[in-house]
Amino acid sequence: MRTDDRGSTLPVILAFFVLALLTVAGAVAAGQAFVQQRDLQDLCDGAATAAAGTAIDLSRTGGVVLGADLRFIGADAAVQAYLARDPDRRDALVSTVISPDGTVMALTCVQTRQIAFGALFGQGRGVRHVVHASARAPVLG
Repeated sequence: MRTDDRGSTLPVILAFFVLALLTVAGAVAAGQAFVQQRDLQDLCDGAATAAAGTAIDLSRTGGVVLGADLRFIGADAAVQAYLARDPDRRDALVSTVISPDGTVMALTCVQTRQIAFGALFGQGRGVRHVVHASARAPVLG
């Protein structure tokens, strides 16, 4: 039996231990990023629904669709009120686009959030989440 191989398993065990820790850290970071993305999507969907609840009154235009001149009445205020309900999401940037016929509002929500072990995987500044939502407004008139 050779005695010069003593202790050669310790570096292998340490290497596998470090690899296992990195795998667990990666799974935790990816899971947290997924949950943050899903939460932002829920928030954006809710904001789009709140904005869509602000009806367009076509009777003011004599029933004629004016395209870009139509506006969701109070839509921006409805979106901001909805965002204010969640203190963690108040810093989400929301941009809105109204369809040419004025009946559909599309929202794009952007937020950068920190994740666990982010610096370990090159995400020290956080993960940028971008989601889209749209809703059709009821048309009155």
